[in-house]
Amino acid sequence: MPTDTTFTDLEVEILVALGRGPLHGYGIIQDIEARTPAFGDLRSGTLYLALRRLRADELIVACDPPPSERGGDARRKFVRLTDAGRSAVRNELERRRRLLAVAVERDLLEPGTA
Repeated sequence: MPTDTTFTDLEVEILVALGRGPLHGYGIIQDIEARTPAFGDLRSGTLYLALRRLRADELIVACDPPPSERGGDARRKFVRLTDAGRSAVRNELERRRRLLAVAVERDLLEPGTA
């Protein structure tokens, strides 16, 4: 995995979605749209390009469906976070938390709106 990875907002959203456990593409879209209305019209092509990059960076891997999904639609391809992916998303979220704290400190955001 590259150490200088810069994540797009969508990639962070995907990694956060996978923090719940393995998901298929549509499950990832549903999770993101439920949390982030700005992604309300997330297209599967956009999602799969981001998934391809995360796979290439070894932050996610293909996996078997969780027990609750076995016997479901065989076309659904599940992915899960790797240990490197979990660590990378934690680091990225911490970086963003620190940035947000600086923005509040510099009065760029109103306290309580973050």
